[in-house]
Amino acid sequence: MKSRAALRSALTLLLFGLALWAVDRVLRAYPAADILRALQAVPPRSILLAVAITLLGYLALVGYDVVAFRFVGPRLPLHRMILPSFISFAVSNNAPASMVTAGGVRYRLYQPQGLTLLAAAAVAGLNIITYALGLCVLAGVALLFRSDSGPGAGLPGRVVGMLLLAAAAGYLLAARFVRRAVRVRGQEVRLPPLRIAVAQLGVSVADWALSSGALFVLVAGVSHISYLGFLTAFLVSQFASLLVPIPGGLGVFEAGVLLLRPRGIDAPLILAALLLYRVVYYLLPLTAAGALLAFDALQRIRRADQPFRELMRRVHSLAPRVLALTTFLAGVVLLVSGAIPSDDRRLAWLARLLPLTVIEASHFLSSIVGAVLVLSAWGLERRSHVAYHLVRMLFGVGIVLTLLHSFDLRLATFLAVTLAILVLAGREFPRPEPLARQPMGPRWVFAAGAVFLVEAWTGALLYRNVQFGNDVWWHFALFGQGSRALRAAVGASIVMLLFAIERLISGSVPAIRRH
Repeated sequence: MKSRAALRSALTLLLFGLALWAVDRVLRAYPAADILRALQAVPPRSILLAVAITLLGYLALVGYDVVAFRFVGPRLPLHRMILPSFISFAVSNNAPASMVTAGGVRYRLYQPQGLTLLAAAAVAGLNIITYALGLCVLAGVALLFRSDSGPGAGLPGRVVGMLLLAAAAGYLLAARFVRRAVRVRGQEVRLPPLRIAVAQLGVSVADWALSSGALFVLVAGVSHISYLGFLTAFLVSQFASLLVPIPGGLGVFEAGVLLLRPRGIDAPLILAALLLYRVVYYLLPLTAAGALLAFDALQRIRRADQPFRELMRRVHSLAPRVLALTTFLAGVVLLVSGAIPSDDRRLAWLARLLPLTVIEASHFLSSIVGAVLVLSAWGLERRSHVAYHLVRMLFGVGIVLTLLHSFDLRLATFLAVTLAILVLAGREFPRPEPLARQPMGPRWVFAAGAVFLVEAWTGALLYRNVQFGNDVWWHFALFGQGSRALRAAVGASIVMLLFAIERLISGSVPAIRRH
């Protein structure tokens, strides 16, 4: 079981790395400044329009549950379905296998309203069919009627389009004429009536049209593009992202849209729109869902017989996870600050106070501290006392190093506040076991590996045009950002490699039993 989980994590990281490689191949001809200019070129009205379309899109997602509950049950009024459905889809859109993940979240949210486990499974299955139905129809229409010469155009694309439309029509015909239950893997499955199938089609088409529309208005704000040509790239990329176990299809979706974009559109313009789309369609709804869950938790605490005790119980249960996430994000920020150029004015000011060797060493060690924080965050989630003391020490060191290599007061303040919270929450980490005896879950393995891949790719993107010579490792200069970033990336990678070796050794050597 452990070897299977490790293999799955390695495969997921490999797929994510391949997606980054594909994006890098597309962007190889463009300097990083082009991407920044493309981000600045997106009009604010396009961003606001994308936010409005996203809001309508998540309202359309509620229709999935409305249609499924009409067929499966229980029958609930619409106003009692809006928030649970929004939260379940906002969370699942940022998770691997989004439609499957939504089923588990939905069951927990609807269980107090009478949803049974069997009914939740039926709703999840019907929603998957609904999801695929609109995908087939819109992809079929886009492939049949697009007039440009981009990927998917021509006779093969039209043949695929007709097959997709035929599959959707076959489902509607089966819903109209098949009355008996169909046996699938020993289980009897009853098809919905035609009115439910038509409602599924309408909801799914609205979902796909709105989710693609939010990205289309961002792309159209900076370039001229036909909707049908764009829609083909969007649908194929979304379908590909569903097949890989990466949260939200991160990287895979972006690589697909970049590779399949209509001809004549610069890649930085598409990437800028994709970055904004990640924020608008994924991160903003997820943040709103988290706020709604927090508000619901506060309401439950207020209604409890002993509110203060209930509050302490929830704080006790959530503190390790929240601090683990905060520690992980702090490590990411330290790693990113090691890859991106520092402010030249602050560097010049520091050069008047400190020797260059201190600035260089602080920059290198800051990335090492960030790498260790990323790798240690999972220990906080497991309430490890060892991880707690290690992370607390690293936060203190990180504050000093941040001030020495860039004098970034905002980052130093964030680290100081988190350190203060860690000190106050010391009782939440009672477990004295060494970290080597605690398993690192697959999601933490992927998260840590993905951070190092993105950090390395960011450095490569920013300093691609820098001419590195053989003396790059010992070339120290106040404004030698490329050499500094390269040394920091290599140092962080060595930390990652040593940690992976330690994990393999500790996982392969059985513990000695004491008699």
